Amino acid sequence: MLPSNFSFLSSLVMPVSLPPPSYNDDPTSFAYTTARRRWPIIVRDIVSDLDLYTSDHPASESCGKAVTAKFNQLLDAFAHDAAVAAFSAQDIALKPELSVYNQQLASFNEQKQVTWLTGPWLYLECYLYQLIDLYFQQTDTLTKYDPFERLKNQTFKSSSFGVLELCKRYEILKRQSALQKPDDETLKLLFHEFIDVSLWGNATDLSLLAGNVTLDDIRSVQGAEVRKKNEEKIITNDTDEAWSHLKASSRSRVDFVLDNSGFELFADLSLALLLLDLSLVKKVVIHCKEIPWFVSDTMPKDFNNLIEQLADPSFFSDIHSVAEDKDSLSFFLSNLESYVANGAIEVKHHKFWTSCQNFWEIPQQKDLYEDLLGSNLIIFKGDLNYRKLTGDLRWDTTTSFTEAIQQLASSNLPVLALRTCKADVVVGLAKGVSDRLVSEYASEGKEGIFWTASGKWAVISFSAGH
Repeated sequence: MLPSNFSFLSSLVMPVSLPPPSYNDDPTSFAYTTARRRWPIIVRDIVSDLDLYTSDHPASESCGKAVTAKFNQLLDAFAHDAAVAAFSAQDIALKPELSVYNQQLASFNEQKQVTWLTGPWLYLECYLYQLIDLYFQQTDTLTKYDPFERLKNQTFKSSSFGVLELCKRYEILKRQSALQKPDDETLKLLFHEFIDVSLWGNATDLSLLAGNVTLDDIRSVQGAEVRKKNEEKIITNDTDEAWSHLKASSRSRVDFVLDNSGFELFADLSLALLLLDLSLVKKVVIHCKEIPWFVSDTMPKDFNNLIEQLADPSFFSDIHSVAEDKDSLSFFLSNLESYVANGAIEVKHHKFWTSCQNFWEIPQQKDLYEDLLGSNLIIFKGDLNYRKLTGDLRWDTTTSFTEAIQQLASSNLPVLALRTCKADVVVGLAKGVSDRLVSEYASEGKEGIFWTASGKWAVISFSAGH
């Protein structure tokens, strides 16, 4: 057990044998372009959205102007590679969770002064979103404003095709499963398939469902061929190990540490419904972020918004305009609402999920750790959660997942990471796989080393926690 004051980032200055994190001044890291191109775009987009919001809410106009001035100063800090400032005592009084950011910043500054374009990528990215939230918390009228909500809603609204396909699929499988109880092999195939849907989590990847409509289709040779083709881009796949672990457990609870809202959340919920419907678990807990985070991450209000949007005839008007399609959507929604009402699906949030600390430190968060110990499987969704599981360090790609998650691998927390690769760190690969993907990505006219950030490949990694 680590001491209660242990900090991962501060441990980097200790004499331990760990690879370095990704830094913003490393041209071989995706951090380099993220800090120089993506961050300024995100800040400018916030300013544009804020202008739209205050034009509709005149009472917030003066607060909006004050916040916009701060964002312009931030853009100037990016442009001039300014030193990153510690949060003030006043900032910490408003948001006590910022104190750990100052502790980590001090640790990094002992090695080298942290600036926006040279500092550690993951730390600064988390710092940035906390700073964005701080600016709004310092106002009188914008404390509940989510600068990304408009984009979240627009993106989900454009996913009507994927929503309908998953609704239809869910309805067919649930009705068939009620008539003919699936055997263990069919349950395993269904688990595989919906894990894949949750993994990719966007409407453009619903080719995953092609050829698999009924339980018989899933069990067919054609169904097996479709799954094999779909899984070619999954370069390490521990789904079988996760299934065996869940099946052998008490099967009382599965947790999701969520990533994106909108369609990805919808896909995650389809997996949650399947687990509950097939009695693979009795309860599903979903963990959200408390503040607007990395643009599209799920907050509790986004979960509530999704339910309201599914029920709103004007949101997915194309679905609601066709009786059969509307019935499929209503079937999905009614089951979701029923599970929420009876507590089988529960929404939780914790400040740790928006900390700069990585997930090796979960055992030091007493309340969160004790809660998670009640789970039979914790599904960590998406790229950011994977980066925090592995410390966002430049591990060799052949490093085992259990080594990369360090003390979490012996924490008694069963971890399943579902991640499309959109950053530097990737572990658990067989020897030669990374070299092959460098060549394959380069053959497409891209810079080969950035295959890890392309989103074209994915990993499914499991640790039993002991």
